[in-house]
Amino acid sequence: MNLLLPMLLAACLVLIQCLAGGTRLVYSFPAYGLAAAAAVLSLVWVRRPITKPSWACLASTLLLAGYVFGRAWVSPIPYLARTDAFMVAGALLVYLLTTLYLTDSRPRLWIVAALLAVAALHLYVGLYQFREQNGFMLFGFLRGDDSWRASGMLISGNHLAGYLEAVALLALSLTLWSRLRLGFKMLTGYAVGLCYLGVILSGSRGGYLSSLLSLLAFGMLCVWVLSIYKPQKVTPFLLGAVLVGFLALYPAQYAMRHNTFLKERLQRLSESSKDVRVYNWLATLDQARLSPLWGTGAGTHLYYGRLFRRPQIQADPIHSHGDYLELLAEYGIVGELLAIAFLFTHLFRGLRSIQVITVRRLCNALTTARSDSLALAMGATAAVVALLAHSVVDFNMHIPGNALLFAFVFGILGNPGINRPERVHSWISGPVLLRGGVAVLGIATLWGISARYPGEAWTEKARIALRNNDFQGCLQKATRAIKADPSNFYPFFYQGEANRLIGFRMHSPALRDVFFDRAILSFRNGLELFPQEEATRLRLAQALDGARRFDEAEAAYLESIRWDPNLGVLYAYYAAHLELRGQPEAAKKCRETAQSLGAPNAHTIGKAEVESILNADPAKTGPNEAAAPR
Repeated sequence: MNLLLPMLLAACLVLIQCLAGGTRLVYSFPAYGLAAAAAVLSLVWVRRPITKPSWACLASTLLLAGYVFGRAWVSPIPYLARTDAFMVAGALLVYLLTTLYLTDSRPRLWIVAALLAVAALHLYVGLYQFREQNGFMLFGFLRGDDSWRASGMLISGNHLAGYLEAVALLALSLTLWSRLRLGFKMLTGYAVGLCYLGVILSGSRGGYLSSLLSLLAFGMLCVWVLSIYKPQKVTPFLLGAVLVGFLALYPAQYAMRHNTFLKERLQRLSESSKDVRVYNWLATLDQARLSPLWGTGAGTHLYYGRLFRRPQIQADPIHSHGDYLELLAEYGIVGELLAIAFLFTHLFRGLRSIQVITVRRLCNALTTARSDSLALAMGATAAVVALLAHSVVDFNMHIPGNALLFAFVFGILGNPGINRPERVHSWISGPVLLRGGVAVLGIATLWGISARYPGEAWTEKARIALRNNDFQGCLQKATRAIKADPSNFYPFFYQGEANRLIGFRMHSPALRDVFFDRAILSFRNGLELFPQEEATRLRLAQALDGARRFDEAEAAYLESIRWDPNLGVLYAYYAAHLELRGQPEAAKKCRETAQSLGAPNAHTIGKAEVESILNADPAKTGPNEAAAPR
């Protein structure tokens, strides 16, 4: 166990970061599988002496995870809830393995070393992105954003900052308080600087603020420990901290003020009251009012965020840009209270552990004392402070890679490893049953992954084929995805979109109708699984236009707008439909609405489809015959 379990857990945390943070199920499944395999293998050591964890921390964790599982089970769109269910299973496995098995400092230090290696890889990619201002990523991934903001191997600079600030605090604590040799401490100290350089390049304003707050919290923890251990060193430490802070912050501020891109982020930080996040939060509060106690269900912000969006937000509000509000909206007051209980039990346990370790080990040392357990506890506590601050304005806990990282961090706090291991004498004792439950959860997770992975893999292949305009390949892969998992609505969308685009490229009216009819069937099958999906309904409306079924298309456009009433692009597409039906005045007003909502190039959106339909069969699309359904 001294080698196998920490290696598997480290591989899990490293792999998910390399796979774009696991933001699609197919990319998170390998990491979840490693954690589940480690849980199953842990049965070999189920009766190994156990260092007792905090039962309050364990209880709060199991209650929160159990509620999330239950709420996901009864959520209105099962596929949307699946992401949360698997992510919580993976995070719970990492937490329980850290708390019940990997309680010694040495395996935890190995895992931290792996996390620092990933941080260096993130920074390497981030520096290239910052310099070249492109969407470069490793391992064949493509970032949709071509801006200067560094995101490393993740999809956003906000999430890169969330990862780096947590790992930096663990490294900083090891540098100051661990028993590592001087050479290793120099490496961890160097890693701290690299991590905060990455935070700066990420352009994450939330990362800037949470980094400062968590560093302040870490400094207060250091002062507290010194006041117990060696009060006479408090003043020199404070003076040294101020000096180091000035030497670090002044060059950083100077560089940020003399770089065009970073300067713009600083200016926007001072204008936080004008941030569009505020409008996203208002929409999330509207969603929360629909079901205050239990929430609207896992994953439902995807469509309620669109339904309640303010006109100021035209980007797709997939997440709320605030973990607390999204948790409230989807899981209700009950979920929010359980999360608060989870956070505060672990923070209290972390503070208590720091105090106990200081009194037991540092105060009783004959010479200058250091403690790896103390360093990990202090770093983990400060990392949680960073998470608490950053979660106000971003959604790091909805990124599986970062969620697993913090599961490890919370696992350190749930069992800092300060008690002596006790032998387990009975097979039916609490520790054995709890460890057995970890293995059962691992088996269930492996079964779930084996059942869902083929469908997710083919779905992702279909998406990539569609992105690359390989329509025939997309159709083949989407068909295999539907066969593997008919509960997933995405392959129906990809199948329908490929057929629709092929239809517009056909010159023969008969062939066009064949492909449009196939697209219509696929889109409608997808809408049976996810009726609120306005993008699918929009494409359905366009396919109906292509098949000259204009009354049905009209209804589909209006239903799409009903589920996303403040999205300018929808009005632009609807205007194109009205032009097709010979209603230029109504189309003009619709395009004006699109422009008022900020739709870019509203006057050209949908024009190509209209011209394609008119050129294909103009005799059947005049104002007198356009309304006739086919």
